[in-house]
Amino acid sequence: MIDIEKVRLWSVRFVRTPKLKYMPYPDMLVEEVEEPGYSLPGVSQSLIPLSFGGQLTLTLSGHGIFQVGEKHYDCVPGTATLDYCRNPLVSRRCPEEGQEKWHFIWINFPGEASSRIIGEINRVYGYQFYLGEGSELEKKLLSYRKYAGATFSQTPQEAARMAFDLFDMLLRPAQKFRRQKKVSQVRDIQSEIRNAFNESMTTTVLARKLGVSREYLSKTFHEKTGRTIRSYREDLRLKEAMELLLGSNISCKEIAILCHYGSYHSFYRAFRKKYQIPPELFREKHLLESSGRR
Repeated sequence: MIDIEKVRLWSVRFVRTPKLKYMPYPDMLVEEVEEPGYSLPGVSQSLIPLSFGGQLTLTLSGHGIFQVGEKHYDCVPGTATLDYCRNPLVSRRCPEEGQEKWHFIWINFPGEASSRIIGEINRVYGYQFYLGEGSELEKKLLSYRKYAGATFSQTPQEAARMAFDLFDMLLRPAQKFRRQKKVSQVRDIQSEIRNAFNESMTTTVLARKLGVSREYLSKTFHEKTGRTIRSYREDLRLKEAMELLLGSNISCKEIAILCHYGSYHSFYRAFRKKYQIPPELFREKHLLESSGRR
C-alpha cells in the first residue's frame, strides 16, 4: 500500500461553482516523488467514467517511463506528458534498475470536455512534449508551492481560462515549429543533425530540442525527403568516414570511433552496404589509383 503522504510533497485543490460541463477545468495540483520500482499500470476503459478527464505531468528531476501501448517515452527533466485517463494503453513507472527517484508535478482536469480536448491534443501532437528545464509551464505550476494545502475557489470562467492557459504553455514550442512550412522544418532538422554531428544526437534528443514529438519529427522528415532521419544521419557519418579514409592515415578502427559507430564491425557493415567495398580496400584502391596517376 502506497503511503500518499510520503510521495506527495504538497498539493492544492481547485473548486468551481457551478461545475463546468462543456469546458475543461483544473481539479488538483500535486508535487510528487516516487522511488525506483514505482508502477502505475493502465486501467480498463470500462472501469473509468468519461468524466474522469485527463492529467498533465511534468518531470522536475530524476527519470520515469511513460508508456502508451508498445511505445516508451523517457520522462527526463523538462519533459511533460498529457493523456486522458480512460486510455487503457497508458502506464507510468520509475525504472526499478535505476538509482534515481522520479520527481514530478501533475495536475488533473476532470470532466467530459477535458477528456475530449486532451484526446484531440494526443491525436494531433502526441503524448510527450519537450519544454526544457525552467519552462514557463514549470514556473507556473511551481508558483502554487507556497499555497500548499490550500483550496482555490474559481468561477467557471477562471477555471476554464487556467486550463486553456496551461494547455497553451504546453503546446507553444510544438506549435512554433509546426507553423513553419514543411520545407523549413526539414532544413531545421538537417541543420541540427549536422551541427550536432560530434554529439551523435538521437532522434529523441533532436525532437526534444525542436519541441515536438519523436513521431511527428520522423513523419515530417520522411514525407518531405522520402527517407528516415536515421538514414540521413548514417549518410553524414559515412561521408565523414570517407573523407577521413581519403585524406588521413587514421586507422579504420579510429575512424569508426570518430564517426560514432558503436564498434568497428558496425562501421564495416555500414560502409560495405553503402559502397559495396570494405573501408580498408576502398582506401588501398584509392591510394593505388593516386600513385598510378602520378
